[in-house]
This record gives sequence, C-alpha cells and structure tokens, in this order.
Amino acid sequence: MPQVSVVTSVYNGEEYLEECVDSILNQTFQNFEYIILNNGSTDGTARILQRYTDPRLRIIHQENLGISKSLNKGINLSNSDLIARLDADDFSSPQRLEKQVTFMEKHPEIVLCGSRWLELVGEKLSKQIVDFVETDQAIKKSMSLFNPFSHSGVIFRKKTFITAGGYSERFKYSQDYDLWLRMLAFGKTLILKEELAVVRMSEQSESHKNARKQKLEALQIRWDAFQQFGGNPGQALYYFFKTITGLIYPSKGNLNR
Repeated sequence: MPQVSVVTSVYNGEEYLEECVDSILNQTFQNFEYIILNNGSTDGTARILQRYTDPRLRIIHQENLGISKSLNKGINLSNSDLIARLDADDFSSPQRLEKQVTFMEKHPEIVLCGSRWLELVGEKLSKQIVDFVETDQAIKKSMSLFNPFSHSGVIFRKKTFITAGGYSERFKYSQDYDLWLRMLAFGKTLILKEELAVVRMSEQSESHKNARKQKLEALQIRWDAFQQFGGNPGQALYYFFKTITGLIYPSKGNLNR
C-alpha cells in the first residue's frame, strides 16, 4: 500500500501540467500513488496525461464536477491514510513528500501539516506574502485573520478529512480555507519551516480571476474561525477592514486573498 496519495484535479491545465506532474514523479520519496482527475478539460490536458506510463499514476477522465466534488472523489478513491494536495498549475520541491510523510508518521497527533512556499510570478520566484505561522496555537489564532496554508503545500490524514466532511460546495473559491478550519477541530496542526511548494501567481489563475468572490467567502470563514478559536479582536478588525478596502479599491498587483 502506498504511504501517501497525491491528489490533483485539473481543468484546462495544459500550460503547466507537465511541470506539476513531473515534480511528483521526481520526488526523493517513492512510495506514493498520484491520482489525477481530468475534470472535463477541453484543451490538450488529456493528450498530455496519455504520455505518462508510470504505474504510480492513476488518471481519471470525467465530466466537470466542480473542484470540491472532484477532489472529494479523488481522495475517497485513494489507498493511503495520508493525502498530499497539489494544484495543477503549481509544483512541489523534490523533498516535499519525504519531509512531510516522515513528519506525519512521527507525529500522529498532527492531522494537517503545511509548509512554507515560494510564489512564482512569470519567471521570478519570491518568498510567500502571507505571514508564516508555525505552531498549532498560532495557526488556530491566525485563521480569523488569513489562511496560513498553501493548498499545494498541505498533507493531511484521510480519516480526519472524512470526519470533517471533506470539501464543501458551500464555498466555490475558498473551499480549502473552510476545510482547514473544520479539520482543526479534530486535532493539531503545524506548518513546516521548509519551502516545499511553488505556487504560481498569474492573472489567468482561478483565484485571481475570482478574487472578489474569494475575498467575500474568506470574510465568512474568518468570522467562523474567530467564533471557534478566538483571536485578537483588534487584529481581526484590521484584517476585516483591509479586505473591505481591497474590495472597494482593488489593487491590480495583489494576486493574494
């Protein structure tokens, strides 16, 4: 049985898909399965996936189910107790699975583990804009301010994912943020100091094209987080008004939440 299942759902991702897939196939850690759901793509995605013959790949071609349903399907089909997520336009550092799987096996109390990440704008790599928080307590307090996790940098326990209810269709653009909040009620979390993911920040990305809707959803999740885990009321208000200002006066240069 594989020690970890990597899950990617892709819709019309031909431009960056090979870099994404190759980053997993070239990991220093080898005992994994990689589930890729071609979520109704109409570009060359299927053709690219057909080139791969690695037996660790499980490629599923399907109609477009939406991102939440697609990811829930992939995770439920997995054969591992650990799930690593990767978006189709992002990629992982070569040691990502080795470091995260080793950490999760040593720390059974951790249900969700993230990492630092790098942001790629064009050809330029830079440090993450989002503040780095590490410990369980700090992460839970920060959830009412911002999402401290990169979706492409997390590993979590399948059992906790199922107990928490999986990805919800209630949120169309912030389903990851909402899921982390629900998972945190069932165990501890930690974010590793190592930069194990590269997140592509482009104007073509779904999160950029739907930035306003994503910010509105995030406001609801932040309020839920504040009610659940508390936090600094002054900071929470600051981030609230910062988001509202960003909605009224959007900055073209800011591709983040």
